[in-house]
Amino acid sequence: MLSLRDIAAWQFPQLAQGMKNDRPPIVAAIPSLQRGAVWKPQQVELLWDSILRGFPIGALVVSKVLKNQQSHPGKHGTGWGDGISHHLLDGQQRCNAIALGFQDPFDNTDSAPHTALWLDIAPEGHFAHNSSRAFLLRLCTTAHPWGYGTQDTLEKLSAHQVREALRDDYDWKQQPQDDDYQRPRPKDTWPHKAGVPVPLAWLLQGAASPDLWGHLRQRLTRQFPINTLHSRHWARKAWNFLQPAIDGSLHDLAQALRATAHVRVVALTVPPEALSRPTRQETQQHDQPPLGEQRIANVEHLFQRLNAGGTELRGDELLYSMIKAYWPGIETTIDLLPRRPPATQVALLGTRVALTDAAQDKPRGPLGISQLRAIAPYAPMQAATQDAQELQRQGEELRIQHMFALHANAAPGAAEIARILTTVDGWLLYDAHANPWGLPPVLRSRMAEQCPEMFYFLMLLARASLQQQMAARHEKAVRRRLLGLATAVHWFGGDAPAAVRKLWEMKPLAQWLTPQSFDGVLAQLKDLGDGRSGIIDLRSPRGLAKIVEVPQASTLQDWNWWNTLIVAPAQGDADKQAERHERYWPLLEKLPYCEPLLMYCQRRWMAQRFGDYDRHLDNGYWDDHNRPWDFDHILPQKMFSDVRSAKYLRVCQQWGYTIGNLHILRFEENRSRQDSPATESIADAHLDMAWLRDGDKDLRPAFSISREDVRGGTDEQRNKVLGFVRAACTRMLRLYEEWYTQLDIERML
Repeated sequence: MLSLRDIAAWQFPQLAQGMKNDRPPIVAAIPSLQRGAVWKPQQVELLWDSILRGFPIGALVVSKVLKNQQSHPGKHGTGWGDGISHHLLDGQQRCNAIALGFQDPFDNTDSAPHTALWLDIAPEGHFAHNSSRAFLLRLCTTAHPWGYGTQDTLEKLSAHQVREALRDDYDWKQQPQDDDYQRPRPKDTWPHKAGVPVPLAWLLQGAASPDLWGHLRQRLTRQFPINTLHSRHWARKAWNFLQPAIDGSLHDLAQALRATAHVRVVALTVPPEALSRPTRQETQQHDQPPLGEQRIANVEHLFQRLNAGGTELRGDELLYSMIKAYWPGIETTIDLLPRRPPATQVALLGTRVALTDAAQDKPRGPLGISQLRAIAPYAPMQAATQDAQELQRQGEELRIQHMFALHANAAPGAAEIARILTTVDGWLLYDAHANPWGLPPVLRSRMAEQCPEMFYFLMLLARASLQQQMAARHEKAVRRRLLGLATAVHWFGGDAPAAVRKLWEMKPLAQWLTPQSFDGVLAQLKDLGDGRSGIIDLRSPRGLAKIVEVPQASTLQDWNWWNTLIVAPAQGDADKQAERHERYWPLLEKLPYCEPLLMYCQRRWMAQRFGDYDRHLDNGYWDDHNRPWDFDHILPQKMFSDVRSAKYLRVCQQWGYTIGNLHILRFEENRSRQDSPATESIADAHLDMAWLRDGDKDLRPAFSISREDVRGGTDEQRNKVLGFVRAACTRMLRLYEEWYTQLDIERML
């Protein structure tokens, strides 16, 4: 039986002071095979709500330290190094959440914690109307330092509420529109949607005191002397709230806080014999099952079944967990990489690259569960009994060890995977001087996640380039064309695995390191036979401009993509209509809504505003909905949505939702424009980076039409709408042209 403080001390050893031998009854750490943290902020908040209400929170499952697994502290703390006694097999997310409750955001031993957990001591009026909570816990994170809404489900604050918090709560001097703006850290903020929030750790520290609220007042004045309380809006509110004599309104809260000291969590220990029995998989694959106290197959099977009742592991995450189980230490190598795509993809694609022989007739396919188990590291058999299959398995195992520097005395930072990814990053990532045509880091990571086959091919080429140095005179041209090929397959691709197989067949890997090898490559990927296409039918910017017919005054009211592009030119000929659909429609389904293309064209703006942001290298609470930017409608969405009896509503909506009417703003900055026209809300200095200049022409006036113009009725209003549509079309075509010309797509077509 473990107390909450016992569990928190696994990550924060200073909490063990005063315990017997200054350590908890057991000290558990995370074994290699465990997944990363996956809980969302509201799950942390609801767990602590359950704890304060006296609800059971389930048992943990531990084992004696697994000898073939590395140990890692939890998500938030430093851990005990070599002083651990157990491995935590089930309950990692609950233990992380418990530890958060004891983490003091103002403890000087951690100058910039990624998270801060607060408890609202005066929550009335701040609960969501349908909330099941009894206590209002609030988690602030690096991604959302102002906290979330109060629903039981994840509710992101609006941009207006965020700006309100920055201005009124935190008195944050930097403005979101400033070029040097930085989000505040969690220790600089507090939850916006709360009455009187106080760090939960402070309350837990004082729970044993007979005068809990007096203890809290002392903690406030110790952290913030009376003359500085005004600098912390939350601290001033808490001080003022606690000054009158404490009445019964806080009695229940005090009782709940004191009761946490008596909460006990059961830790179930897996008996050693459960992990030492031979497994059927080992017996079938080996005449002599490996010897040892623990069999990793047992550990892997146990872990999968334990986690089936929680947040289920599937797909790539399950495979990554298996790789960590069989090759412990691989995550250490990955974590030491200075910049990288998602860890899951680094492991899976790196393993595939390690097992790929450049001389084989086709690329290695994605790995499955049975394949991983077949090459898992077991104790080697006697040389006399080693057959060809076993020798092959051992060779594959050695390749993986070399790729991730898992062999004895290897330095993780010198792993082959590090050199490969550094090479790929040199090809792909934006640098104002060395690689001005490159991608923002987040687009590189999206490629690894969403188009892993193409990223796998790039990794193979990177390995080949390390073995056969690319000629310096070719480097610039090859980098641009590789990036063009990769983005074309990712953004405008059809069957990416088939496209990579075709690239593999076209020429040996090393030949792709010369510029002329890319001549016509995209044309060859269009038709792969059997009705398969590796890429849609791309057009030159001039050819595309002929296809995308801009509305005329006479067609403006009834204009739509399908009729203009497919139906009208066919003139009732069904065969011709089908032919035009096959040729043109795939591109027009993708291009107008291709947000990665917009991000690429605004790469200099993203580098200036968002630096090296890549959600996979940030705190675990980053997620897509927490990205630090928004896609802002240049012509505000309100101008073409819910406009009653609007003559030009349909055409404005069709162009208003394309990338021609989007640009990138900080999340906090977006919607601050409200209904302000572009002429008033987009600065002259930002015209070029927002792609709102066509030659010498300022496009902002065209994006500044009103709702009355959309309603129509006069020639002047019709002409304003026509001007907006033409400007959006011009901007979309210019975005496409930027990608097309920068990355030498013409040569590859």
